[in-house]
Amino acid sequence: MCKRLVTIKFLILLLAVSAGLAHSAGFSILQQGTGAMGQGNAFVAQADDPSAVFFNPAGIVQLDGSQAYLGSTFIAPRLTYDGPDNQDEATVARIHTPPYAYLTQQISPQIYFGLGVFSPFGLSTVWNGDWEGRYLGTYSSLQTFNINPNLAFKKGDLSVSAGLNVLWADLELKKKLPLMPYPDGESKLTDDTWGYGYNLGFLYHLNDSWQLGMSYRSEIKLSFDHGEAKFDVPDPLKSVFPDTKGEGDLDLPPSLTAGVSFKPDNKWTLEFDVTWTGWSTYDELKINFKDSVNGQYSSIQPKKWEDVFAYRFGVKYRMSDHYTFRVGYIFDEAPMPDSTVDPQQPDGDRHILTGGLDWKLGNKTVLGIAYNFIYGEEREKDNKIMPNLPEQFRANGDYKQRTHSLAFSLHYRF
Repeated sequence: MCKRLVTIKFLILLLAVSAGLAHSAGFSILQQGTGAMGQGNAFVAQADDPSAVFFNPAGIVQLDGSQAYLGSTFIAPRLTYDGPDNQDEATVARIHTPPYAYLTQQISPQIYFGLGVFSPFGLSTVWNGDWEGRYLGTYSSLQTFNINPNLAFKKGDLSVSAGLNVLWADLELKKKLPLMPYPDGESKLTDDTWGYGYNLGFLYHLNDSWQLGMSYRSEIKLSFDHGEAKFDVPDPLKSVFPDTKGEGDLDLPPSLTAGVSFKPDNKWTLEFDVTWTGWSTYDELKINFKDSVNGQYSSIQPKKWEDVFAYRFGVKYRMSDHYTFRVGYIFDEAPMPDSTVDPQQPDGDRHILTGGLDWKLGNKTVLGIAYNFIYGEEREKDNKIMPNLPEQFRANGDYKQRTHSLAFSLHYRF
């Protein structure tokens, strides 16, 4: 009985740890257009197709008339875990297909409108239900859809833009509960909510060879005020773990990207971008519960994530009127410190290799394809994020990330 009560005291903390998934760096989706994706997302200073709505809406002033851009990305993420005593695990293989759609309209020679619908965060992590870290997390799913209208204004060689972000998020988290001497139980937390933010863009055409670009996306606060916290536990423990309501705030971070593109001739374009992401907004995770769970109404889990930079380099080669090739490289820093890294977000610094092809079909249509491969540096977890959890269940060890992404798009000029 004593063991069971000690276990019960930190079950509420277990629920809080998994909720951190909602804004892990590994769950940001930057594959929002095959053109940008093929050249390492180094695109803020080019922004010359309708996916500029995501990367830098000031660039839509380069798009005459009415244009549409539709596509989707097939993303296959995989995490592997190498623990002590040859305890090897891997996440369950899954393929995710976040879509995107962009529309642009020239209103006048100086004013342009752009609309984007896309998923800026998402994917999921699924571990087998009997793995060593099952009390830290087994299933985590986040879906987001962002509606992003923009207006861009052009004056000479300078263009600026401003936009509104209306984001819907849906969250589901599961984990096993240690209830010795009873069999494992399970917790489940679900909720959906809306959040709001804004974005700004800047593009300056220096001359026929050089362009400068900058894009800012604000923090978006997500208030999960109507969460459903459900517990699947043996009958003797149902009064200790009542199904209840949970609420907490999760902040998606701000980001700022600046870049320069260089076009030495009509065939080649090179670009270098730097992106800052303000992950320090994620200092802690606090969840409040409507009903008492073992005498507790709230839980606080320190995160202490750090602001990070990503460095992007891309090359575009226009081989002919019908074919354009792209390649790129990204170095992406991981935001979570060693003291708070956990199995839901064990990201190391990432190296991303990319390639793509545009195929022009007639005068109005372009078919795009792009691929990228994410190679995550090995990340060691050696901490006590759950102080009361026995050592053999902390899932301390080495984690690796490998992700393949394949995207298709259709660009149409009306």
